[in-house]
Amino acid sequence: MKAKTKEKKNEYDEQTVRDIIEWATHADLPEEVKLTESEYIWNVKRYVEANIYDIRDHYPDPFYNPSITRLIRLKEFVESKG
Repeated sequence: MKAKTKEKKNEYDEQTVRDIIEWATHADLPEEVKLTESEYIWNVKRYVEANIYDIRDHYPDPFYNPSITRLIRLKEFVESKG
């Protein structure tokens, strides 16, 4: 269980945040994505833009860490399909 806690903490370090923004800015993304049964993104471009704006405006405020997590999950999904 400790490994997961440490892993989660590292998701929000400065280098990881820079890397995920870089990826999201330049990735070849689909127009829409169904991440799970309850998560359907109908406009991926807007989704990415909104999360990047939140991160750039508020990082390192932990309240906005879900924006980072959303981009990480999108990246994992896109790369698993590619």
